[in-house]
Amino acid sequence: MSPPETPPGRVRLRPTAAGDLPGLAGLFAGGFGHPLSPEEGEWKYRRLPGESRSWVAVDGTGGVLAHAGALRLSARLRPVASGGAAVSGETAPTSTDCGIWQLTDWVGSATGVGLRPPLVALGRGMLADLPGPDDAPWIFGFPSERHLRLGERVFGYRRLPAIMPLAGDLTGAAEPERPAAGTAVGVSDHCDGWAEAAWEACAIASVRRSAAFLNWRYHARPGRYYRFYRLPRTGPARPDGGGAEGLAVFAFVGRLARGTELWLPPAEDPRRAWGPALRAVARDLAGAGLERWELWPPPVGAGLAPLLRELGLRPAVEPVVMGCRGRGGATAGPSPADPGFQYSMGDFDLA
Repeated sequence: MSPPETPPGRVRLRPTAAGDLPGLAGLFAGGFGHPLSPEEGEWKYRRLPGESRSWVAVDGTGGVLAHAGALRLSARLRPVASGGAAVSGETAPTSTDCGIWQLTDWVGSATGVGLRPPLVALGRGMLADLPGPDDAPWIFGFPSERHLRLGERVFGYRRLPAIMPLAGDLTGAAEPERPAAGTAVGVSDHCDGWAEAAWEACAIASVRRSAAFLNWRYHARPGRYYRFYRLPRTGPARPDGGGAEGLAVFAFVGRLARGTELWLPPAEDPRRAWGPALRAVARDLAGAGLERWELWPPPVGAGLAPLLRELGLRPAVEPVVMGCRGRGGATAGPSPADPGFQYSMGDFDLA
């Protein structure tokens, strides 16, 4: 969909063009503290394995006043009831695949005609047909507190429970000098089918972690470095032989290792199954000169919380703000988002 037709006047809405890049660089620097490089924009909005939108509001001279982006990503959902709540029962419902939209890079200029009018017009145009009839019944994003308040007032956006990251020192979590047998992790800057199989075995509703998505998200991203870890399980795998490996991805940010992905298939004893591998990861990160690591909380019921505490990971100081919007942006009734849907730091770190 293209932006809606606007009457002749000062502000026009249209897809982002190559000539907008200098203006966008300044807009992003003012709003986010860093410019948008041509390579970053090309990667995010033109090379992802899915559909994207990058729209701008411009003045009569072509100056960029606001930008709004959206990405349609593949997701695995549980069926949801008409009221928006996840279906529950003794038997787990059959998973369904569909698209889910994530809002990215909503920013407006605070000069000229002001912040709100161009961004509001652009946002209304962007959201007019999102989510589509074949998409998840909600969109999601990680706005700033200020943008979330604007979204609540203007766009029917709703607040989801904030996420409290876990953080800790790496030295105490690193494994002993003599690693236990079978805990050698695979290390790379990209992945193939084993990573997708690790995500599949977790049986979690989330953005689909396909090999194509993971390699786009991390290996192809310009100007960033990410390290993939192929995690061996200690002890037996499931009776059906599946889920024998886990997946972790870490970003190197100064002296901090940010765990953008952590997918560990279920185990009867998570501490025994995954503790040695995570300690091996900590050792590798510390050996690369990193001093601290950060993860998002694991899925509820995965049994990993005691292990992460043992590894020195504790709630950090600043929660991550989350929001969602259902079809039509109605503000009454329960949240349209499935409370069982798992968000990863790799979703948040798209911004």
